[in-house]
Amino acid sequence: MPQLPTRDSIKRFFLLTGLWVLLHVSAFTNDQGYSTLAVALWTLATTVSYTFLYLLPALIPGYLLHRLLLQRPATRVGVATLALLLIGLTGMIHVLLFADRVIYGMYGFHINGFVLDLVFTPGGIASLGASRSTELTASLVVIALLALQAATYFWATRRAAQSRPSRWTPRAGWVLLAILSFAVGERVAYGFSAAANYQPILFASERYPLYLPTTFRKLASRLGISGAPEGAGGVHIKNGVLSYPLLPLRVEPPARPLNIVWLAVESLRYDMLDRTIMPQLWDFSGNALRLGNHYSGGNTTQMGIFSMFYGLYGNYWFPMQAARRSPLLMDVLQQQNYQFSLHTSQSFTYPPFQETVFANMNPADMHALSDGPPPWQRDRQNIDDILRFIDTRDKTRPFMTYMFFEGTHANYTFPPESVIARPYLEDFNYLSADFAQQMVPIKNRYINAAHHVDHLIGRVITHLRERKLLDDTIIIVLGDHGEEFMERKRWGHAADFNRFQTSTPGVLWIPGQQARTISGISSHLDIPATLMPLLGVRNPPADYSLGQNLLAPDFHRDYAVAAGWNRIAYLGEKFKISFPVNAAGAVRDEVLDEDDHPVSDRERAKNEIQAAMVEMMNNLTRFSRPKG
Repeated sequence: MPQLPTRDSIKRFFLLTGLWVLLHVSAFTNDQGYSTLAVALWTLATTVSYTFLYLLPALIPGYLLHRLLLQRPATRVGVATLALLLIGLTGMIHVLLFADRVIYGMYGFHINGFVLDLVFTPGGIASLGASRSTELTASLVVIALLALQAATYFWATRRAAQSRPSRWTPRAGWVLLAILSFAVGERVAYGFSAAANYQPILFASERYPLYLPTTFRKLASRLGISGAPEGAGGVHIKNGVLSYPLLPLRVEPPARPLNIVWLAVESLRYDMLDRTIMPQLWDFSGNALRLGNHYSGGNTTQMGIFSMFYGLYGNYWFPMQAARRSPLLMDVLQQQNYQFSLHTSQSFTYPPFQETVFANMNPADMHALSDGPPPWQRDRQNIDDILRFIDTRDKTRPFMTYMFFEGTHANYTFPPESVIARPYLEDFNYLSADFAQQMVPIKNRYINAAHHVDHLIGRVITHLRERKLLDDTIIIVLGDHGEEFMERKRWGHAADFNRFQTSTPGVLWIPGQQARTISGISSHLDIPATLMPLLGVRNPPADYSLGQNLLAPDFHRDYAVAAGWNRIAYLGEKFKISFPVNAAGAVRDEVLDEDDHPVSDRERAKNEIQAAMVEMMNNLTRFSRPKG
């Protein structure tokens, strides 16, 4: 006769599980969380109360199902269902906390909208470029955490069945009262810390997943407590109806339209444009327009590619995607009867460029190689296909071809003949790699991958030269964003807005233009404003973008702007300042100096660029208007 676990055994299971979760949550803290007695007490209270909150998705359905099953005779199905539910839910809480801890350790942010979008959008997981060993390690971790919960469950229930009733079991009411006391205490402490700008607790709160800040500045002000200025938690934008462009375009198509070859390279940071690493692009840039201090419009592929086609801040991605609004640049090319061959070695579904940049493109013109061979081989195949398209195109019409290289995305892949940097890590396992000790061989993988991409770019340039097409073709080479290798304590991108993660090479070949280098700041946002006049658009750039024409004699930028999923950053010569946009949870402004180190006097730095910040605030809604 099957026997349903007693209520005491379920309590014991959740108490043990709570201890395991407490260990997980404690791992998020660091030494700063125990710097003083007050901060240590807050850390203890927060760790305990958030352990309970993280367990709620298992506690509530678990107790409800157990109570329901107690009202009817026990069956094997009921007993098994309860075990699977409790083991499965608590196991997945462990998995999510482990995954969040890995993400936070690598990138400095928790599971958020960006991560969820990556997981649930087709092609998102594949875009991570994880090796087989990484996938195997991740699978083993998941199995181990589920096994831990299975062992905990069977120990708790079997022990209860085989032993006499305990004289002492914790009463749920007392446990809840203790947790509530911890929760209220940490809420009050955080609220006054926010009001007084007491940074040790504010910074410590950022380490907890899904931390929800509580503020009561008005009450604190009445009590004479003052600190952080209003608005320190970022800005919130209500997306209105798109007003893009601001005025209808006036277009006089050129008599001799130029072809466009657009080459975007995943994670290609500024210092890869080097005569040793990328010799072919380096030599070519000496005869073209070289952008010596160039910034992407974002620290992710999504925002980087978006900004180079739209010339807008990354926050416009969301209303553009919702409206399926293509960039005006692509609209003009279609109106002028361009033929297209669009290629990627990843996919057009993640990020969903088929809903934004290429929203109105014929699917027959979009060629994605996202499966099968390693990225460097897919890059090579795509280049073969592009060169074939150039040779077989309709020569009576201009053409536009686009290529997104994936080889320089982690895991950083390349053929043996492209090895120029040794030693390199043979098997790059994201979960088992020692980033502090192995960063040099990891970066060498990246350098070798960039060297191979340079070879492929060289093939395109040579092909155009041999076909005598250079005088009729614009060539654009950009990175979508940069890539950091622990220069500022992070690996990869999407975490910060320092130069390593946001600055990319920029090379533009425009027929009839003299070779030169722009040493001042330039931005992805300037690309549409540079190309549209060449397509006969007579409107000033301000009608359709937030960029400037790189070919204008008076071109000058005081700063660039880059966006993340829910942050936007001012990137200037003296400071880099980022702040949250429509962000939830514990968030704050980040202020860096010209060398990407934290600034001590943050308010003074923000005051110095106040005019630029006002301009950025206005630009965030420049191309939208209130609904109604």
